[in-house]
Amino acid sequence: MTDRVTVLRPAIQAALDKGGIDAICEIIAAQEVTISKLEARITELEKRLNKNSSNSSKPPSSDGFKRTKSLRPKNTGRKPGGQPGHPGQTLEQAGNPDIIIPISLETCPECSSDLGSEPVLDLEKRQVLDLPPIKIQVTEYQAERKICPQCGKPFTATFPANVCGPIQYGPAMQATMSYLNVRQLIPCARTAEVCQDLFGHRPSAGSVVQAVVQCANHLAPAVDEIREIVAQAPVLHADETGIRCIGKGHWLHVVSTGAHTLYSYSPHRGAEGLAAGQVLPDYNGILVHDFWSSYDMLDIDHGRCNAHLMRELKAFVEDGHAWAGNIITALIDMKEAADQARANGETEIPDDRLAQLQKPYDDWVAIGLEAHPERPKQSGKRGRTAQSKETNLLRRLRDKREEVLRFTTDLQVPFDNNQAERDLRMVKVQQKVSGCFRSDEGAKRFCTISSYISTIRKLGLNLMESIKSAFNGDPVKFTS
Repeated sequence: MTDRVTVLRPAIQAALDKGGIDAICEIIAAQEVTISKLEARITELEKRLNKNSSNSSKPPSSDGFKRTKSLRPKNTGRKPGGQPGHPGQTLEQAGNPDIIIPISLETCPECSSDLGSEPVLDLEKRQVLDLPPIKIQVTEYQAERKICPQCGKPFTATFPANVCGPIQYGPAMQATMSYLNVRQLIPCARTAEVCQDLFGHRPSAGSVVQAVVQCANHLAPAVDEIREIVAQAPVLHADETGIRCIGKGHWLHVVSTGAHTLYSYSPHRGAEGLAAGQVLPDYNGILVHDFWSSYDMLDIDHGRCNAHLMRELKAFVEDGHAWAGNIITALIDMKEAADQARANGETEIPDDRLAQLQKPYDDWVAIGLEAHPERPKQSGKRGRTAQSKETNLLRRLRDKREEVLRFTTDLQVPFDNNQAERDLRMVKVQQKVSGCFRSDEGAKRFCTISSYISTIRKLGLNLMESIKSAFNGDPVKFTS
């Protein structure tokens, strides 16, 4: 404070000498304006620091070790752990064990009497699940060479179509290398190390890359079938995420359902990127997505991700805006009503009940806009007038009301876009492990194989057998 007075004293004295009280008032007014701007800037920076995955679109990985509060309702009455009806998972004894080792009871443990000739009353069974020794199996094909006695020419018997060279890896080994590298995201050198540790044979990193290349080629027809299926889905989820490729920021897009996944790669995020998967330009169903503006260019019915909206609303709740908390409550009430209707086998929420549920949403959006009215356009200035973040969100809730609440009017539309977001999680893990893709072709191969693997897992099929069958020229037929 003393330093500030020392600095201001000459300015105040000069103002007195020059203009008296009026000049001092001008200095104070100018300082108040500066202080007001600095306070607003500090408030904005504090809001940025308080952003996390629960109140913004920031990824959970940016939260560090700080736990965020869930948006789910509290005090639901449910106990921790598995809920009634959850199937659970536990070890169960096999009905047909591979090996049976009998344990005889020859003498009495107490009196040492001979029990060898006594009848067996019952058997107590205990089973041990373990892996047999795993090693590379070498199969040698020996094609006979003979000379035809009729024409005198030498001929060699034809090798099987999938035996192409003097030495090569078979379908199971190629499937394993592709699986470890693409699905488990183990780099090529470490994939070779895993093979050495598990199978006693170390392939080269180049062999791993070649297996992935061949895998993508074999799976391409199956992924074309996935593309046809998702293009006909009545409801489709869409999302995108940034990736690094050849040292540049590119994009990986996904369109998916609960049973099928299609990834595509593009250097672009907008319309050109959305078209890379060859689905969205001509799609005619309901597309569920966030508020990225490029999706709005598609002339289709839209469903909005309410999980995104609730995170934004939570940030305003933390700023003390009551209307934001009440809109969250209204959205949760509507979600619970939609979930209950589906559980009851209903195809829609009755109109009177729907109107009752939607009214609080409309009322609180209107109240929010009264508290944060739109700023009028200033004459002489080009472009749109900048609005506050509160106003921008409330206008979206108002203008996109039909799309935000579509999950209440069409029960096949979900409340959020979690399906697409879950399908993108492994992509982010891949980027954290590998850092980037080294080529466009590498990114496209990753999309092809990941589309097949994700779909296989959703359908509950045996993953390794499905990949191996593709190397044998018979990938899973999704359209049959």
